Amino acid sequence: MSATDARRPVPTAAGGLRGRVARRPLTAFLVLVAVVGWPLMSLPALTTHGVLPGGPLPQEPFALGTTLLVMLPAALWVTAVADGRSAVRVLLRRAVQWRFGAGWWAAVLLALPVLTLAVGVAAGQGLQTGDLLATLASGALSVVAAVLLVHLWEETVWAGFFQGRLERRHGFLAAAALTAVPFAAVHLPLAFIGDLTPGGVGLAAGGLLVLGVLMRLLVGATVRGAAGSLLAAGIVHATFNASNNEGNLVDDLLAGGQPTLYAVVAAVLFTAGALLAVRGRR
Repeated sequence: MSATDARRPVPTAAGGLRGRVARRPLTAFLVLVAVVGWPLMSLPALTTHGVLPGGPLPQEPFALGTTLLVMLPAALWVTAVADGRSAVRVLLRRAVQWRFGAGWWAAVLLALPVLTLAVGVAAGQGLQTGDLLATLASGALSVVAAVLLVHLWEETVWAGFFQGRLERRHGFLAAAALTAVPFAAVHLPLAFIGDLTPGGVGLAAGGLLVLGVLMRLLVGATVRGAAGSLLAAGIVHATFNASNNEGNLVDDLLAGGQPTLYAVVAAVLFTAGALLAVRGRR
């Protein structure tokens, strides 16, 4: 049996495909994502480098399709096979669970952008406040759209299905580290869109893994603090991207370059504070 499978006992008489899925739910999920999701995520890189015809394609539709058409259905189907349809309903209810503490609502909505700005200003960057209201409104709309379209369902898969199973079996830190590997691997085809050099691809893969571990710790701590809410997980994922990515909210507010390093420092601070706040919770 796979050491990474956190599973419930299955009758020994169970056989066939469903029996194998029930015994190894995480392995089954990873196989489905590798067979269907990876090729879909790889299409922009293949067209960019002329392996497939048609010219360069935008990566966003394929990332969205992988989440909504591959990973989410795979996670729900595997959950239904391994744990029953009631477990699917529980997982989906957690995706819309909005009742958690006001302090945690403030944290998941505001902490990462505010901390990133504070770190950037402390590092000597200036603030661009000339069109502040429009920038904040645009950033808020982008975060809402990202949560509803992508990150809520992405975290239903990773935080709710995958990492949650591992955490019950292996504990918080091991679950975060183990989940970071496939979480980073799913995004790896995007690293092949640019110039293909061994050093560049290796650096991109390493960066994805480091960010993956940080993200899984951040999201895992948030889920504990927000009473198991996957909505909170999706929001904190989106606010991290809004703090980290070029052209998003924090980048528009800070003068002086992409705020990736500041966002990473902010995420470390947030995660450390969240873990202190939820120590002892399961």
